[in-house]
Amino acid sequence: MGRVIEINEELKNLQSSEGQSHEYADADDATIEEAAAATADVTLPSDEQVETLLDDLQQAVEVWLNPGGKAKGGAEAEFVYDMSWGGFVNCGCSYIFKKGHEDKGSCNNTFPECPALESVNENFGNGWYNDHHFHYGYHIYAAAMVAKHRPDWGRKYYEKVLLYIRDIANPSADDNFFPVFRQKDWYLGNSWAAGLMSMELSPHGREQESSSEAIAAFEGIALFGDVMMKAFSNDEDNLGSARLVRNVGEVLTAMEVSATNRYWHVWGTKTDEEISTTKAASLKKGVTMDMPPHINTYPKQYPKPVVGMMYDTMASFQTWFAPEDVVSYGIQMIPLTAVAERRDDPEWSDILYPVYAKSCKVANEEHDGFCEDNGWSITQAGILAEIGEIDDALEFASEIPAKVFKSDGACGHSLTNTIWFISTRKQR
Repeated sequence: MGRVIEINEELKNLQSSEGQSHEYADADDATIEEAAAATADVTLPSDEQVETLLDDLQQAVEVWLNPGGKAKGGAEAEFVYDMSWGGFVNCGCSYIFKKGHEDKGSCNNTFPECPALESVNENFGNGWYNDHHFHYGYHIYAAAMVAKHRPDWGRKYYEKVLLYIRDIANPSADDNFFPVFRQKDWYLGNSWAAGLMSMELSPHGREQESSSEAIAAFEGIALFGDVMMKAFSNDEDNLGSARLVRNVGEVLTAMEVSATNRYWHVWGTKTDEEISTTKAASLKKGVTMDMPPHINTYPKQYPKPVVGMMYDTMASFQTWFAPEDVVSYGIQMIPLTAVAERRDDPEWSDILYPVYAKSCKVANEEHDGFCEDNGWSITQAGILAEIGEIDDALEFASEIPAKVFKSDGACGHSLTNTIWFISTRKQR
């Protein structure tokens, strides 16, 4: 929803005749003029429709931040502060429903009865500090979108949104309520998703599955800090706080991108001869490629282009939730937001695409449309665009059934965001 609001604003600015609206640091004047011309006759949502979207997004963010549970306008499964380990954790939900109406159930518990605090296998292990940055990142990103368009709301909810940020990325040793940088490994540069204990009690130590969701979490922090700097432009004390949030988000994002390209994106070691051959082939297509010799982190016995889960002492091609190969690939590619341009080197995407496409086809054939129904074909369209095949990617995305984009399996990728992502990649 937040992405739709942002894309609408971008298209609206391109339709505008005001020159300052067309300033893009990564595009020349000809490209901007072409984009502006393409949007000239596009019918965009009305201001009233955008406000309705913002109302819905604001309510979706607020409901988790209002204490007291559903009776006081909050969520059925409310967040609580854990005094033992100093963290922002969710109480959890014992979900009950009638068969055939799984989406219309409710929680059969209220605080202080908290199933997530009793078992590491409840609520993705949230009460045991598993996956906090993955999940909280989406909340922070959504809050940034609301605060950008409604700064008064941002100022009102600033401290509450900071609870998410302080839980996963607190920079201050003077904060008596949260540890410093809970998720971060400053030696390796990546984050760890495992909390107090692993759900599988693995002997291999800490682990992290989705490198891309870790990146997106810190992207969200940087964006929230940036919009709140504008909201606090006349409030020096809070302006400094928001600047720190932005800076922390940017540093953590940059580190996570670097670590992802070292440990999760598997390049394969190229010889000088192979690099020269690839450069020559690119030049024939009119493309100049700056190709440093990527040194593979893993031995040649690991043939996959991604690591599905990285542990302290093991790299494996798997995920927590599905055995299909396409999931191990796709979980490193969501969500498709602006930071993906820094996250995914087109050279690596070129290595990934053929095996991703094959794995999606196999999953569809062997498991009754699994790849498409669960949204992984949307990600395939995004990778196809990353390697410069824009027209093919748009055609591929247009053939994905509309119901997939509206389903839980779409991984949050609306058709609008998918087309935006494809259209803003560089043409080969």
